[in-house]
Amino acid sequence: MGLKAIRLLCLFLISGWLGAAVAQDEAQGSEEAEPVAKVGPASRSGFSTGLGEWALARRYPEQAVWLDLDDEGRALGLFLPEYITPANGALLVLADEGQTANEGVLGSLRVALAERGIAVMTVGLGLPPEAIRRHRMDVMAPSLDDDAGQNPDQGGNTPDSVMIDVAEEPPLDDVTADFRNSVRAVLSAGVEALQQRGYERAGVLGIGWSADYVTDWAADAAAVSAVVWLAPRFPARQAVTLPSLLKERNGGQGWPVLDLHGSGGRSGAEGQARAAAIARADVAGYDHQPVALNQPLRAEDAVRVASRVSAWLKTRPTSRN
Repeated sequence: MGLKAIRLLCLFLISGWLGAAVAQDEAQGSEEAEPVAKVGPASRSGFSTGLGEWALARRYPEQAVWLDLDDEGRALGLFLPEYITPANGALLVLADEGQTANEGVLGSLRVALAERGIAVMTVGLGLPPEAIRRHRMDVMAPSLDDDAGQNPDQGGNTPDSVMIDVAEEPPLDDVTADFRNSVRAVLSAGVEALQQRGYERAGVLGIGWSADYVTDWAADAAAVSAVVWLAPRFPARQAVTLPSLLKERNGGQGWPVLDLHGSGGRSGAEGQARAAAIARADVAGYDHQPVALNQPLRAEDAVRVASRVSAWLKTRPTSRN
């Protein structure tokens, strides 16, 4: 072998060794960095927004309100007072699952409501545990116009009977209860923050799946003036019990409900069926209004929604002290 060939072989071996060393360093670096990326706020019950709240607080420092959740830590609310007086009420708006306090329609809705004399605080909501989401996908919500799901004489082979029977999954019930309790803590802290600003009886607005959470929380809350559902979605079991829940809320002395649902497609059909079931239960104070909405909701929906909410709240006693 010639001298030139030997030199080329040496260079080839050295370059291969250097490449392997660099690759090893990069792998070690990624392994060291990975745990840092996974670190999140501690949670007793598995509730963690993971929504980049510090970044939002830095972006909107004049609106940021940190809500104390006791053992659950803190949650970020973004607050705007009414732009015109006298106030037309106050709303705590809970984002749909997995959305920040400023995501989708929320940022524009906060401004649009304030421009119409409504003080508003938006709060983000993290995704529920995977077990809850997987269970929801495994079952289909029954039609509220279909009485078969509520008739035990139909037998146990209906999809509704399979759907409602969750007694065999106590761990799932525990996970669901823990998550709901965590959401209740956020809602209670948000309403308390509004009360500290002089809004004694604020309303609550839930978007998507959060319509269920605000309704569940408001059923036992004394300081609620109204409940608004925006493009609501309800788990199957809760959807079936909605009429009785609304009729019995707060011992019959509870809050009115505004149901803003899509005007077409599946959302429109479900909204009409929900309204019919609630009407059959002779529930007072319930109003449903079909609205042209994007799916998912977008910033351009904010003005339409704010106008409907503002007009409806004007028929209610003011939330301002």
